[in-house]
Amino acid sequence: MIEKLEFRVDPQTHFPLVQVPGENFALFWLPLTKVQAEYMLCEWPDSQFDRTWYQARLSGNGRVSPTQVAAANLVQTFLTHILFSEARDFCHWYGPACDLPTSEEWQRALHAFEQTPADSTTLQQILKLQDLDPRARQLVLACANALTSRQRQSAQTNLAQLLQLRPGFMLEYVYADATRNSCGACGGYQSGFQPLRKPLEGGRMINLGLRPIWRLP
Repeated sequence: MIEKLEFRVDPQTHFPLVQVPGENFALFWLPLTKVQAEYMLCEWPDSQFDRTWYQARLSGNGRVSPTQVAAANLVQTFLTHILFSEARDFCHWYGPACDLPTSEEWQRALHAFEQTPADSTTLQQILKLQDLDPRARQLVLACANALTSRQRQSAQTNLAQLLQLRPGFMLEYVYADATRNSCGACGGYQSGFQPLRKPLEGGRMINLGLRPIWRLP
C-alpha cells in the first residue's frame, strides 16, 4: 500500500495531478476537461483550434457545466471526439514537460495505484491544494459524486479504478510504444487496461479523449 500520495497543480490551467509512486512523472487526475480546453482555445486565437473546431467537437459530445455533472452525463465533462495529432498538440500547449503517456507508462501507473484504496482522504487532499482552479475544484468534487452514485453497481475498491472512472466509459490516447510515433488508446473497460492496436488517426470517437502526464525534473 502507498502510504502517502503527492499532488500538485499544473502551471497553465491549475488542475490537479497525482505523482505516480516510483515513477518520474505525474498523471493528470482527470482526463482533459472541456474547461481546460476552453482555456487553451483562448490562448490560440489564430490556430486551427477556433470556435468552428470546438463547435464541431461539441456536436459529437456536448458540454455540461461543472454544476450539472452527474453519472448520466459524466463523459460530457471531458474533451473527446479528437484526433491523435490534436491530442498531442494540446499536450504541447502545456510545455515540454507535458506529453501523452506510452501504453506501458499508463499500465505502470495503474499498477502502482491498484495498491491504494480509494477513499475520501484522497479527495480532501486534492481539494486543499493551493492554487487549484475554482472550476477544477468544482469538477473534481462533481466527478467524485457522480462516480459514487455509479459505484452502487460497481466493485470499485482502489485508486486505479477511480482514475479509470469505472464503470469505464472513457478511452484515452496513449503512444502505442516507446517510439512515440503511433497511437493507441487505453481505458477502463472490463479488462481495466486495453490498448487498441489499430491507429485511430483517421476517425473520431465520442468517448476518446486524453490524460496528459507531466515529466518531473
